[in-house]
Amino acid sequence: MEQIEQAVRCALDPESTPEVKTQATQYCDQVKGSSDGWQVCLQLFTKVPSRGPETRFFALQVIEAMIADAGIRGDANGAAAKLETTRKVLLEFVAANYAGEGYHSEPGFIKNTLAHAITMLGLATYPAQWPAFVRDIIGMAGIPDATGPISGESADGISASSLCPTLVDFMLKFMSSLDEEMVNRTVPRGVEEMARNTEIKDAMRVADVNRMAHAWYVVLACLSGTHADLAREVLRLVGAYVSWIDINLIVNQPFMQILFELLRVPSLQCAACHCLTRIVSKGMRPMEKLYLLQFLGIVDAMKQLDAGNDEFAEEVGKLANVTAIELKSIWTDKSASGEAQAAANGMLEQLLPLLLNFLSYKQSEVSSTVFPAINDVLGVFKKMQREGVALNSIQQQFTTQLLPVLVEKLQYSEEYSWPSPSDAAVGDNDGSLDEDDDEAMFGELRHSLRVFIDAIGQISPQLYDNVVLKTAKDIFRQCSEYGVSAERAADEGGQGCGQLGWVRAELGIYLTQAYGERLSSNKGLRFGGTRFSQTNGTSAGNATPQTSAIGSLKDLLTTMIQSGIVQTSHPAIAPIYFENLVRFNGYFEAEREAVAPVLRSFLGETGIHHPYNSVRPRIWYFLHRFIKQLPLPALAMYSSDFISAVVSLLKINATPGAAPESVGAGYGLFDSQLFLFEVCGMVLAPAGLDDATRMALLQHLFDPLFAGAQHTMNSKSADQILQDPQALLQIHHYLTAIGSIVKGFPDVRVDKAASASTPEHLSASTVQVFLKAADMCIAILEALCSSRLIREASRFTLSRMLSVLGAEALPYLPRLINSLISSCAVEELLDLLGLLGQAVFKFKPYVAPTASELLLPVISKVYGFLDQVAQTGASGTDEAVLLQDLRKAYLSWIGAIFSSDLDSIFLAPQNAQHLVTIFQPIATQLATDPTTPQSQRLAFSVLSKAVQAWLVDPMGWHTLATLTPSAAAALTSGNSASNEATRLRLRQAAAQALGIGLDSDSVRATREQFRQFVIHSVLPACFETPTRTGFDLNDAQASLVVSEIAGFLQMTLLSGSENVAIGDGSAAAAMTAPQLLSPPIGGDLSQNQCASYLSSALLPELGCPANMAAEFVQALASLDQKQFKKYFVSFLTSSGSSA
Repeated sequence: MEQIEQAVRCALDPESTPEVKTQATQYCDQVKGSSDGWQVCLQLFTKVPSRGPETRFFALQVIEAMIADAGIRGDANGAAAKLETTRKVLLEFVAANYAGEGYHSEPGFIKNTLAHAITMLGLATYPAQWPAFVRDIIGMAGIPDATGPISGESADGISASSLCPTLVDFMLKFMSSLDEEMVNRTVPRGVEEMARNTEIKDAMRVADVNRMAHAWYVVLACLSGTHADLAREVLRLVGAYVSWIDINLIVNQPFMQILFELLRVPSLQCAACHCLTRIVSKGMRPMEKLYLLQFLGIVDAMKQLDAGNDEFAEEVGKLANVTAIELKSIWTDKSASGEAQAAANGMLEQLLPLLLNFLSYKQSEVSSTVFPAINDVLGVFKKMQREGVALNSIQQQFTTQLLPVLVEKLQYSEEYSWPSPSDAAVGDNDGSLDEDDDEAMFGELRHSLRVFIDAIGQISPQLYDNVVLKTAKDIFRQCSEYGVSAERAADEGGQGCGQLGWVRAELGIYLTQAYGERLSSNKGLRFGGTRFSQTNGTSAGNATPQTSAIGSLKDLLTTMIQSGIVQTSHPAIAPIYFENLVRFNGYFEAEREAVAPVLRSFLGETGIHHPYNSVRPRIWYFLHRFIKQLPLPALAMYSSDFISAVVSLLKINATPGAAPESVGAGYGLFDSQLFLFEVCGMVLAPAGLDDATRMALLQHLFDPLFAGAQHTMNSKSADQILQDPQALLQIHHYLTAIGSIVKGFPDVRVDKAASASTPEHLSASTVQVFLKAADMCIAILEALCSSRLIREASRFTLSRMLSVLGAEALPYLPRLINSLISSCAVEELLDLLGLLGQAVFKFKPYVAPTASELLLPVISKVYGFLDQVAQTGASGTDEAVLLQDLRKAYLSWIGAIFSSDLDSIFLAPQNAQHLVTIFQPIATQLATDPTTPQSQRLAFSVLSKAVQAWLVDPMGWHTLATLTPSAAAALTSGNSASNEATRLRLRQAAAQALGIGLDSDSVRATREQFRQFVIHSVLPACFETPTRTGFDLNDAQASLVVSEIAGFLQMTLLSGSENVAIGDGSAAAAMTAPQLLSPPIGGDLSQNQCASYLSSALLPELGCPANMAAEFVQALASLDQKQFKKYFVSFLTSSGSSA
């Protein structure tokens, strides 16, 4: 035993060396695993004098391990004798040592662990080996053995002095452990253990549960006055056990008399009320539950309780909530009798005033206890309203009294503390207030209250309007007359009198939002029209409920704006006020005259210049949204005043350490400033603004940005700047601010039929300012392109220049791309490919020369990343996902080039010689990799477009965005082609812009080279891909890949026609279509190169018999794409089976 004690001490001693600890731990494990270790530890635990608590705790652990090894039924080999010995020793120890003062000196964790060990012992041996398991534990406490019904005499003859409080406490620990091990649903258990526990509960229900109920009753009757801690634990245990024991053991006259008496004992009333709540919550049949509630007289009992204490009020609120839910369930249960339903409804109606009382509590912890009951009751009322059943007078009175209480609860607490104006900070990108726990909890509370209020609005719209509208309007009228205090929470002369406090001022604005949101969720808002009336065939002159309500909302918004409530500087007012203006922006379509005062509010001291640092950024965001929703022509008259008011907020101070770890992660306050820069661009964009004024204001905005960027660039060398994070961040902010101003201007509309000229929506002087900014941006990028921050800012700014300036900005695109790809990471390349895809689509065909110039550098960068990973492997999951995204982005970009009819850029002299090199990885790697089916589908789509462009419609008469095999096969008339020759197509215009002749010898040679690549590389991939390991023909994404392959095969078959492929050099002859049907393709296949190659070379090489190969080619020619896909799947399946 001394060795065990020493080992435990060394294992737990923080000063022991690792070697000693390891040896000690190993020795303890050996003791625990040995066959006689439990005996030694049993002696060690019970030895007098006691050993150290750590040693005794270890001894109990070894004993528990032995009990666990005996099996859940204690029937392992030789277990019975071990368990019997252990039981006797432990019970003797408890009786001898826990009956006096020694119990108090015993550490709590030892007592709890011993109670748990005896519980495990009992569960393993009850009822077969230890049938008196419960009786023995209760008897040790001095409680006489008793069964049968509890009566008033059950505790007669038992005095407090005859009971041993310490052993009673240990008995209760044992009962608590028994519940934890056998019943508690939060403890995971195996199937066999659950079956054993069920058997034990059945056995205990015979008599032992009755003994426990008697013991609880005796403790409450004899010890509650002197040992409140024991009484509280008994009440907790009753609540825990009542879910599975006979309810009559507890719900009887003597027990309930004591329980209700304890509801008036301050030290025990909370525990007693909680116990009563668990009793009421017990799962029972509707009629049984009704009898229970009637027997308890629970509603009358709650009315008589003095719930002045907040903690007790919370418990009584929970009891009222549970009672109401149970009564509602009986009332609405169709299986219950009509009499029972009526009785439940009557009791519920008596309880409604009590629910209102608890809901009215100032403390949200108390009021929220009855939320579930309120929700259930209102749910029934809504159902009655939908079914046309009128509420009775009591129910109507309840809703009438409930709504004002709910509205009152929407208010902030007058004790709510707000940060000082200088407490800063902006915690998120849109500048919203930092939400601490209190703010989050209040938000949840408001959400719940809003649900109830909206439910009443559905039940009684008139009542809703009378309360919500009237309360909000009264608040705004009071504000108009007396103003608002930013320092005082309550109204000056009491609620509704004198100067408004900020609490009710915020409530009025919030109610406006709630009213408008309810209308919006019901029918949508249309302030300036009568959409709802027209939908229902009602004339505009006849007001419907919806149009009437919208009119009320317009009046409410007008009253709110005219009240001047936003002039207060309290941080709770401005954010929700301006949010309302943005949320209900349709109001300004009907009330144009309201724009001016609202803008003045936005630009004032309680708007974008708000004294609270944490509020200002939020208002900047709302200003951006507000201006963005106004039509451009309406902004011209405000431009000068707007810029003058905002310019002081546009000073850029890059915060050290504000640069994010990843691209786009956010830059703190500067992200909110960008809303202001963009909105400045919006107000300068209207065509009605005088150009001289616009130029002066633009210079006012741009000059500080230009000067700041140039000063930073001139103050140091490029290498020094690259080593200075602060300088890089400052330049990044300057460039991004410039891009945000440009972003405020509308995008150019490119006329595909017109020449690439200056955008008509911008004046020449404005274009020159923007081009100057683009020059500076591209120069900075070229000097500092190794910085991620500069690449990010330049890409953003110049992409905005492209959108606004159109073809004027195209010359900057090659310099931008070449600078970016020299140092960019994979995630940057993804964005870059997206930008290029948008550029080729938007500026076709003018962008053809630029796109041709950029084609090879971008493709080289993509393949460089892919080859690097192919050699070294992905370093982790994140990189693997990025590379999958890169494959998809690359193929989408190539697809965008074809869909934009810029396929001729591949035929430009500098690109044509690399054509096969470009498409080889697409056909042999991306198209065949079964781990990325999305990339496979895109790869075959790109290859199909290439075949369409260069082998089916080589002269560019049709757009590639819609040219399908069926449409291509319909090109059957040379005359129609001659007629088309009179109008230049997009593909032809792009070729012309590149100086390429589509029928030149060099282009023909390139197309023939591509044809051979298709035949010898792509066609084999069509059969290799769906037969690779990992490709599941039954998978949905794989099915899409098969569809693309089927389309490619049919397009390739179509390209095999001699007329389409060769022609005689003229446009009309080149468009002489193959004599094929449409659809299906059909026709004479003897002269078709593709058909010949498939039937005589490729398919036989793949092991396909000659007859099957001929059948495949015939199906390819005779079936439409959907039918051929089914055939293709069948062909692959049968080929796989044959193989």
